[in-house]
Order: sequence, then C-alpha cells, then structure tokens
Amino acid sequence: MLRLSITSKCNFRCCYCIPPEGIPKVAHTELLRLERLAELVAWLDGETGINRVRLTGGEPLVRRGVVELIASLSELPQMEEVALTTNGSLLASMAESLKNAGLKRVNISLDSLDPTRFTAITRGGDLRKTLEGIDAAIAAGLSPVKLNAVLQRSSWKQDVPQLLDFAAEKGLEIRFIELMRTGTERAWCDSEFVSANEVCEGLRIDTWNTAEVPNASAQRTVVSWRGEPLIIGWITPRSHPFCAKCERLRMDAQGKLRRCLMDEATLDLHNILQSEGALVAQNQFRQFLAGKHPPLAMDNVIPMSQVGG
Repeated sequence: MLRLSITSKCNFRCCYCIPPEGIPKVAHTELLRLERLAELVAWLDGETGINRVRLTGGEPLVRRGVVELIASLSELPQMEEVALTTNGSLLASMAESLKNAGLKRVNISLDSLDPTRFTAITRGGDLRKTLEGIDAAIAAGLSPVKLNAVLQRSSWKQDVPQLLDFAAEKGLEIRFIELMRTGTERAWCDSEFVSANEVCEGLRIDTWNTAEVPNASAQRTVVSWRGEPLIIGWITPRSHPFCAKCERLRMDAQGKLRRCLMDEATLDLHNILQSEGALVAQNQFRQFLAGKHPPLAMDNVIPMSQVGG
C-alpha cells in the first residue's frame, strides 16, 4: 500500500502533528504537479504491483485538483482502491464529487466531541464542520467511514466514552491510535502517552478479535459497549509494534519516498527518474526497499504533516 502525501499544508495545527512554532513553508513551485505524482504512482505500480493508495497530507483536501488526481489514480490498471485520510473540515462540500471521481472510503480524524477541547487540540478547528463532513461522507457512500482518534492521557477518560457513543450511534468503526513523537516536544509527548491496554482496562470493556486483515496496522476488535457490539481498531505502535508485517510505502508531494514514518532516509524518485532514467531508478529503488527495517523507536523530529501521516 502507498500513502501519498499531496501537501504538507493543513488548515488545522493539531498538537501531536505540528509543533507550536509551526513548520517551514514549502513553496508551491517546489511541489510536483498532481499529474506528475500520478505518473510516479503508475511507475511504482509497475514495479511493485501496488494496488491501494491512500491520499494524506497535511490535509489533502486543501490541494486544488485532488478530485482529478483521484480520477487518474482510479484508472490505473491494477488499482483496487483509492482512499483518503482527512480532518473532515472541507468534506461536506466535496464528498459527492470525491465519490464520483472514484474515491472508495475515508478515515476522518476526530479526537474529541467537546467543542472547546476539539478547538484546543486542533489549535483553531471547528468541530461542527468536521461533524458535517462525517455526515456527508456517510451520505455519499464513502464506506466504511472510519474515525481516527489519538489517545492522550490528560483527556481520554472524557473523550473516549463520548467517541464510542458517537461511533455506535452512527454505525461507524473507530480506531484509537497511540501517541507517537513526530516533531512534537518530547516532554509533552511522554506525559500524554497512554497505552491502548490501559484504556481498555480503564473502560472495563471486553474485546474479542474480528477476522484479521493482512498487513493492517490496526488490530480490529469487537467490544461490548453499552450492551451493543462495536468494532474498534487499536493502532499500537509503541505498546505492541506491528512493524514486522508492515508493507507500507510513503511518498511526499515532492516525489520522495520513505519506508516508514520514523525513517529519516528518503529516495528522490522524481529526480532520479528525470535525470538518470528508469533503469537506475529501478536499481536504486530496490536497494532502498531492501533497507526497510523496524525503527529503533517511535520517534522522529520531522513533523507528521511533512512525513505524510
């Protein structure tokens, strides 16, 4: 699976994604045209048989042309699924056109249902717009709609039960993600980390596994919540790493490949193909992939929005 970041820009500044001082701005001229990104995906498709692409950012919906990009990717011969991760704030007006272009499903970030807390986490986001985006995605048939929530020690006891109620009411799958350090302050990250096991124990919920999805990052479980079954995905990179089965590859908006969120090494596929040709690119790409290995720690000084969450 390829995670394709089409921009590092975002209309939110989430505390676990972007440091307080912000990130260096990338000039629009330094970004590849979306048509070129589609060509690079096609090249990777031919080399690896990649048949699933997830568009990320930053916030991918702030990039003009995203609908046309989805249409182009959907037409690739081996492409089975184009998906999207979004904060949902721009989704209400775009869900239908995204679906018509070939988008299959969306993951929407939702860390809190408390408006004040939501604004604090996102440093200015409007909860109402994200909730409208969720409803629009459901109405457009971008299913299964999944919610992503990052666990934080200071607030999980308030946020998680409310999010479970919301997911159960809407019939959505929700995924809880352990906090990783990507560009954030180490002291803050360490103080806010809480494991998925601690959350389960604190909520006193029983879990049982569903059919495992090969190479998935989330361990999907069914929980009994308020007497009703609810599917939850637990993404546990710190307490129970899943690196050994990871088959993900990442590419940013400048055509640089990464093997892992926590791997600072990159391969500039765009420039290699342009300056040295397909054969050299093929050899360097294979050598690059051969160096994929589990990180020593879930720790990267580069902000998530620049790596492509």
